[in-house]
Amino acid sequence: MTKQDTYFAIFLGALTAAVTDSIPLFNLVNCFCCLGIISGGIIPIWLLSKRLEDRAFFSAPEVVHIGISAGLIGAILAFVFQYIVFQIYGNWQVQWLTQALESMEELPPLWEDLYNEMQKPEYQGFAGAAILIRNLIMFPLLTLLGSFLMNKFLIRRAGQN
Repeated sequence: MTKQDTYFAIFLGALTAAVTDSIPLFNLVNCFCCLGIISGGIIPIWLLSKRLEDRAFFSAPEVVHIGISAGLIGAILAFVFQYIVFQIYGNWQVQWLTQALESMEELPPLWEDLYNEMQKPEYQGFAGAAILIRNLIMFPLLTLLGSFLMNKFLIRRAGQN
């Protein structure tokens, strides 16, 4: 297993996490406990495990390195993709929710406040700093979780052989 293999696997995991978080319709995968971002940690461990010759799984420091690296790169990629989507479609999530609320005949009391709040101009822009901070916290944690889950699966599989 070379460094180039490791970097490629980490990038592929990061790209998976970023796409499933930021591209409309692909981000529906994350409705299932952030599965798309978690898969960003699963993919590099799975790809790299196929290259292992002398063992069946990774040590904890290797898993931490792979998981956090995929998360940090994925966070930055997701931020870039989210900005591109914003430039193309605008704040599509707020627009979708606003249209859904407008189509209701009568709004429940709490939803009416939400609707009025979303009409404010500050919600129509790109909240870049908040999105980047959210990504930099959430992505490394979830990809690390995915990496540990995949490694645990490899450990169990190795124990059965």
